[in-house]
Amino acid sequence: MSRIMVTDSTMRDKDRVPRTDITRRFTDALLDLHHRRAVPEGVLRESRRTWVNVVHTAIGASRHPIVDAMVAVHATTGTGGRPLLSRPERSDPYGLALITATAAHIEDFDDTHLATVIHPGAACLGAALALGGDREGAEVLHAFALGVEAQLRVGVALTPSHYDEGWHITGTCGVIGAAVTAGLLLGLDREGLARCVGLAASQTVGHREGFGSAVKPFNAGKASANGVLSALLAAQEFTAPGSPLEGRQGLFSALSPAADPDDVLRDLGERWESSNNTYKPYPCGIVSHPAIDAAVALSPRLEGRDVTSVEVRCHPLVVELTGNPQPENGLRAKFSTVHGVAAGLLDGTVGLPQYEDARVTAPDARDLRAATRLEPDSSCARDEATLRVRLGDGTELTEHVAHARGSSSRPLTDAELEAKALALTEPVLGGRARTMLRSSWDLEAATTLTEHFAPAKVEGATA
Repeated sequence: MSRIMVTDSTMRDKDRVPRTDITRRFTDALLDLHHRRAVPEGVLRESRRTWVNVVHTAIGASRHPIVDAMVAVHATTGTGGRPLLSRPERSDPYGLALITATAAHIEDFDDTHLATVIHPGAACLGAALALGGDREGAEVLHAFALGVEAQLRVGVALTPSHYDEGWHITGTCGVIGAAVTAGLLLGLDREGLARCVGLAASQTVGHREGFGSAVKPFNAGKASANGVLSALLAAQEFTAPGSPLEGRQGLFSALSPAADPDDVLRDLGERWESSNNTYKPYPCGIVSHPAIDAAVALSPRLEGRDVTSVEVRCHPLVVELTGNPQPENGLRAKFSTVHGVAAGLLDGTVGLPQYEDARVTAPDARDLRAATRLEPDSSCARDEATLRVRLGDGTELTEHVAHARGSSSRPLTDAELEAKALALTEPVLGGRARTMLRSSWDLEAATTLTEHFAPAKVEGATA
């Protein structure tokens, strides 16, 4: 991996006087778009899809052991705080944002912006739940959409060197999005929203070493909680730097010396990064998806015959990001393309059950992973893969996937998104899952966000 060396030239670049108006122009523009309800309908439609997807990943993981641990630490006693999503406990705004956004990202099934690999929905959902309970659904959707857009624009400015250097970009940029959503829902004025983003820029969090552990979803949770904290402090006139993004020692300079700060403003209000959000058909690292598509397609052709070897031609990022050859548990298997391929070939489907510890450690999965080899090819697109399977009888089977399901070229349909959503929430909500799904699509009709989430309320929870 290449690294930026500090030379006389780069030192001179950093010593140049930077622009000092980018953050303020950014927050002013976002506030203006919110006040005018100027998010275009096409962008709002994609924001509804993002909302539907992330709400259901959060509800689906609401009883996960990682969530249980966080609730044990952050639940409030008595009737203080607000109810947690699909749980009987309550928490304060910080804890509610932390727990909700962590749950949304636990299964790695939430939305993904492919150009930056940010999962933007989780942090903004947590912020909305924490501070938007009494807000109308239409206001919440606009604040959510603008928070998603804000963090994606910061991510574009940082990409690719920021992620390549080891930062978990969902955490480092998610805090900006959560702060924007939270600040808009709190009704901060221009000075207040600028302070809010200034505070958030000092609370970036997360590196990729945590992938495959509880730390990865925790980064999304911390981004959401820190964004909420930023908004609450800004409302109390807590001070922050005036140029937190573009300053000489600000976020861009510190987190990616190659960043282009002007990206956050470029065509703002006309071109929307959030329109490029995508939704996963498989609960794992997105670069594994084309190979999994190929494995699922080949599975019926195996007809019970023994597999002797599997070769996966793939983009080089697959080896870097999801190259774990023998994961020891379900969380780590989410970053193992060879496990996804093995599960697809063996089971003919890849969903949450294929990432349970018992399936990951099963002998047949372990043996087929050992027979599978990744073959990185720089001419292969990120959403492309070719699978070659050799069988014991000498037969060779090949499957090529030009564009993975869920990619920009093959986005999930609304019907596919609904099927995914119900599969996640029916085990938690039972017969109320379909009511929650209808409510999610129709967020703008809700009198309040609390009303919107009424179908997700569980027994023992209080309003």
